[in-house]
Amino acid sequence: MQKQTKPPPYKDSALPAGHVSEKSIVHARKFLAGVYFVIAAVYFLWRLTIFNPSYPIYSFLFYLSELVGFVWLAINLLSLLHFAPRSSPPVEKGLAVDVYIPTYNEPVSLVRRTAIAALRITYPHETWILDDGNRPEMREMAEELGCRYIARSENKGAKAGNLNHAMKESKGDFIAVFDADFIAAPSFLDRTLGYFTDPKLAFVQTPQEFYNFDSYQHLGDGRANDLWSEHSLFFHAQQRGRDMHNAAMFCGSCAVLRRTALDDVGGFAEATVTEDMHTSTLLHAKGWSSVYHPETLSAGLAPHDAISFQRQRIRWAEGAMQIARLEGLFAGRMNLTPLQRMAYLLHVGNYIEGPRHVFLYIASAVTLVFYISPIKVSFAEWSLFYIPFLLVGLLAYKEFSRGYTKVIKNEIFNMARCPALVRAFPALFSKKHIDFKVTPKVRKKPLPFLFPWFILVINLVALANAGYDEFFGTPRIDGWPILIVVMWCCLGTWLAWQVCKLTRRCNRNRRSFSRFPVDIPVTLKTAKGKAEAVVTELSDRGMSLKPQNAQAALPSGSCRGVIALCGKELPVQILLRPAEAGQKSGGALSWDSQEECDDYEYFMMMDRIGKLEEMKFPDNKTYIAPLARCFQKLRSSPKPA
Repeated sequence: MQKQTKPPPYKDSALPAGHVSEKSIVHARKFLAGVYFVIAAVYFLWRLTIFNPSYPIYSFLFYLSELVGFVWLAINLLSLLHFAPRSSPPVEKGLAVDVYIPTYNEPVSLVRRTAIAALRITYPHETWILDDGNRPEMREMAEELGCRYIARSENKGAKAGNLNHAMKESKGDFIAVFDADFIAAPSFLDRTLGYFTDPKLAFVQTPQEFYNFDSYQHLGDGRANDLWSEHSLFFHAQQRGRDMHNAAMFCGSCAVLRRTALDDVGGFAEATVTEDMHTSTLLHAKGWSSVYHPETLSAGLAPHDAISFQRQRIRWAEGAMQIARLEGLFAGRMNLTPLQRMAYLLHVGNYIEGPRHVFLYIASAVTLVFYISPIKVSFAEWSLFYIPFLLVGLLAYKEFSRGYTKVIKNEIFNMARCPALVRAFPALFSKKHIDFKVTPKVRKKPLPFLFPWFILVINLVALANAGYDEFFGTPRIDGWPILIVVMWCCLGTWLAWQVCKLTRRCNRNRRSFSRFPVDIPVTLKTAKGKAEAVVTELSDRGMSLKPQNAQAALPSGSCRGVIALCGKELPVQILLRPAEAGQKSGGALSWDSQEECDDYEYFMMMDRIGKLEEMKFPDNKTYIAPLARCFQKLRSSPKPA
């Protein structure tokens, strides 16, 4: 294993060429936000004057959907203005730490990887497997590895109840929590425990990264500049903005919590299906503080397919609605600071967007089919007010998100999330009990995801209807408005098609474990001699290779070799398929012992965690460097005598 290095200081200070100061960039961002808010105020006042008097209700609903979207974006911009600088403080020796791995129905092989990684965390601690499934095979695995094992005869309180039950059995002053699929880096506690010199600190949260790039929430081919995850904005920008206001959120995994803080709020919150967010709000309301350490120190599994993705988002959305209703977030009942309240309301607001998005997805189709328009205005006047509002808003959103948002890709996932948010919306008003549903960690037979097909079909029907009337019938929408409506209808059609493609891609993937792209030389030994090769892909049970010499052919059959991962040389055996000269080949891996297999899987995951940290987009990616330089010149110019 390579020597652990000191992490870099995580600041909002990766500056563009031209030596622009951080203060100048902040001033430029404030100026950009101010300009956008002025343009938006003018736009929304003007919008009130162009309602179509023939369809006042439809016009008002369209106006309201735009206004709600602006309010959400404005709060986002305010929360992303500053990032809290973070760097791991030195860690005190002798702290009592328990590492919890709660599990319910996850495969033993999956939990085994998580347990092995937890056991290899370098800071002294005790590892506990909390098995709500009460399975004999899980107990045997825990005993084999040397983990403490706890099982319950009932599942009251779901995951939160499982964690609270374990708190009664263990005594550690600090509790690290990892979901059953999350692999921790050995330095996890060394990087996080140092913050707890602050006696009022309740928890330290780290990013939740996901190693299966073929998941439903990933778009791109895996390259650093192309791969994008739906979670990128939240974990790399929004959480850092929340951290600035002591409002970082505990996310249920990859975090360390202080036992006394949990005791102060009655343990992990069991009243809702999102114990993580609920526990965060209770801790902040009690005056406890939080830290978000933005270094990648673990990795887990993202949902494999559309239905698993929907199930997870439904639970998150329903939990957010439950918290807003039970704790009176909108009514201001909790003892939160204004900035903390803003952060939590923003998070809840993300899950209330479902009905608004459905309306926008079908609005253009409704306009084309029923010949109704929400506005009545000339093209010149519309362009004068709307285009600056749209373009400056997009620029502000890109700038404040530090390059972690991709507008088009984000819209694809807005549509993918939409049915989950609509289904969860009634939880904001209902007191009906909601069951905790675990996100599936194993690929199953995919179920159909019909929502994007519904949007696709109604938009295509609307476009066909408008096209027929325009060329063969009587045009019912005169002038330029038909062009704008057709444009939005085409955009909705394209987004729906992209969601359908994403769903199909994930449904066709039957691999039990993701393949990781690598570039590792290896010498293969066979009964006939040696062959030099390069490993191009790894998985938990196989690898792909290509010959180092493009004219040579890889051997077939049983081969042995040594592969270097994270500075560790690991023996492997592979049964290679026959291949032509210069062609890639692959095969299944095997080991002489379970220990060798465990080592291989562990160091493969450590290599992946390191790559995930390297692949993060750069902090503070700015689009307004020229404006920032103007502010810097103004600040540095000599003042008149």
